[in-house]
Amino acid sequence: MTISGLVDAGYQSYNAKGNKFQTVGSNGSATTAVIVAGTEDLGGGLKAEFRWELNPAVTETANRTGGTSAQGTTSNVTSSIGNGSSFVGASGAFGAIKFGAPNIATLAINGEGNGGFATAVGSGYRVSSFDAVRFQNSLRYDTPVFSGFSGSLVYSPKNDKQALPGSAGLSGNLNNQTNGRDGAQEIGVAYANGPLSVRYANLVVKQYAGLLGTADPYNTITIRNVATPGAEFKIDSLSAKYNGVLPGLNLSYFYQKVSSDTLSAVKADGTLGTQQFDRTTHGIGASYAITPTVTAMVNYQEVKNGANASTTTGSKANLKGEVLGLGLDYALSKRTALYARYERDTDKNNAGFRNVSSGGYATVGTNYTYTATAVGIRHSF
Repeated sequence: MTISGLVDAGYQSYNAKGNKFQTVGSNGSATTAVIVAGTEDLGGGLKAEFRWELNPAVTETANRTGGTSAQGTTSNVTSSIGNGSSFVGASGAFGAIKFGAPNIATLAINGEGNGGFATAVGSGYRVSSFDAVRFQNSLRYDTPVFSGFSGSLVYSPKNDKQALPGSAGLSGNLNNQTNGRDGAQEIGVAYANGPLSVRYANLVVKQYAGLLGTADPYNTITIRNVATPGAEFKIDSLSAKYNGVLPGLNLSYFYQKVSSDTLSAVKADGTLGTQQFDRTTHGIGASYAITPTVTAMVNYQEVKNGANASTTTGSKANLKGEVLGLGLDYALSKRTALYARYERDTDKNNAGFRNVSSGGYATVGTNYTYTATAVGIRHSF
């Protein structure tokens, strides 16, 4: 059994569409994690394994459950105990199978396609990646690697029987997705050989029900009347990474197409509304080791809504946005680094790419630009 992880914290400054504030916060460059993992050799090439990941917000003591994201930040951390990638499973000549809440291939694609920013400041996380991280109550199967090629399947069954609040038993982090205990399925393929790595994934989430808030005849449960039964949310993602141009230089490309049926969604006043996703993202990124201790990073993404895009506040068709991320790391040792990160999200005409209202901040006037700056220290163990 091993215990490993990472701790990241520092000074952060934000302008969330006109709401300016500073804080000492976590995860400016990477997600803080404590990982307990273990393996057992069962013989015959078969191995049992488990992983339990905790993602604490080291600068806060308040607990956030139900997938609620940390306010103001771009990280997926929620400070719930055990909210990271956790599973138990087995591996062998057949590949590997994991039961629990393992990460999905879409997350790996996002991390490889943005120049090394992962889900932290500079990544454009929640602008283009849609919080596609992992799903509760799921299983994942990974094939063996054949000549650099591999595949994966993630499955989380839909649960439309329990009459619980929409935030209870969430199958995923749904800041930009659907509501409730949705069903999810992802098929991924990957190729890694020498300096080239290419990944593709198709993720489909099926919405289980809408929210009407009326009671059953016995006044004991809330009726989950299906406003959009089986409505689908789809993400097709592609990344390519190449590190063979110059020593120390990594180039990356990111593509994502997001579409959906008309989905039920809760409006700001608590009533039921609808939304529809129709969005395409293209991005390029790079990281370069200037010296053995100094690494620079850049990430640029362009996001465009299609004709069908809409939110509970109205149409968002044909609107555009941009993400610019800049980063610099200075290694103090093999395990400790100082970092600086900057992100600018130009959310043109309030397209809704960066939803600051979920963090408790309303847009000030016609300011649709979100910026974040983080300077801190990162230590792995």
